[in-house]
Amino acid sequence: MSELQQMLTDSAQRLFGKEVTVAQIEAAERGEWPAPLWRTVEDSGLPRIFAPEAADGAEASWLEALPALLAAGRALAPLPFVDTALCGWVLARLAMPMPDGPLTLGQPSSGAVASNGSGQWVFDGEVQAPWGRHASHVLLRAEAGDIAGGSIWLLLPTSGAAVEPGKNLAGEPRDTLRFQSCTAIAAADDGAAAGLGDDAAPRALGALARAIQIAGVLERVLDQTVQYAGERTQFGKPIGKFQAIQQQLAVLANEVVAARMAVATACAQMHEPGWLWHAMVAKVICGHAAGRVAAIAHQVHGAIGFTYEHSLHFATRRLWSWRAEYGNEAHWSRAIGARAIQRGAAALWPDITGTSAS
Repeated sequence: MSELQQMLTDSAQRLFGKEVTVAQIEAAERGEWPAPLWRTVEDSGLPRIFAPEAADGAEASWLEALPALLAAGRALAPLPFVDTALCGWVLARLAMPMPDGPLTLGQPSSGAVASNGSGQWVFDGEVQAPWGRHASHVLLRAEAGDIAGGSIWLLLPTSGAAVEPGKNLAGEPRDTLRFQSCTAIAAADDGAAAGLGDDAAPRALGALARAIQIAGVLERVLDQTVQYAGERTQFGKPIGKFQAIQQQLAVLANEVVAARMAVATACAQMHEPGWLWHAMVAKVICGHAAGRVAAIAHQVHGAIGFTYEHSLHFATRRLWSWRAEYGNEAHWSRAIGARAIQRGAAALWPDITGTSAS
């Protein structure tokens, strides 16, 4: 572990472990924005974990940042911290400034981009934006016929957007933002950064972010389930002493390790042209793990794990929600298969073993 990675890890674990409470998570699920918590996180500088040093960022690699991102997921932080950090990485690669405040990676569902004739770009349309009502800006890739590549990355202020509120199963905001003649504060075409010109890139980036969050929550669920199995007694001894429960815990632990390795492998490839492939694989593995781990955890906890009073549901509802967002494992499995067919039989083994992916 590098010095920077150790520093970021210690800072994130201390921050999220101390500041995030069950009361905050419950309040966030009721629709309350934890403004004091966000100020604390933003003051720490962690949302700028990928930003250049010249922009007061840590300029960390994905591997260096991974433990900090996992820490936010493990703590169930009711904030778009990972989303903001992800946007910071894209902005850095596109040489676009990173504004203050929460950021979100949007997915246009309709709309049009046009030049206003003075070097600025104007967007009209709808954007699906996690945490949209609380985000200061939304980053998106939109089709633009006025440029050679056909698409452009835009950073839009959300202040003038109409908000159609929505939420996922975990109660997190999943909003639709409607923009009318919104002028982007910054823009860059796909040629500005290698690897961001693929049509699947925005969704794959979001998928990797959710995979990392899933991996963090899986670690939390493993710790919580092992602890419960050691405390809950049946027939005079902890249920964790029974072979059937031990087998379930072993499967659970294996899924957690697989998910952690998948996101670590993807993070290690984020500076390579083939990062997209690894992001897809990570989302598939973490999606499968989310389903299996949630099922086992609730089986071990029994009836109490299904009550609102027990905290297990805060984790499992996020696993179920994030598993579906930015494409579930079925979606990305089809995409992986299509790319494998396109690349041909000779590339299949190198792609699977990680010796080549582009």
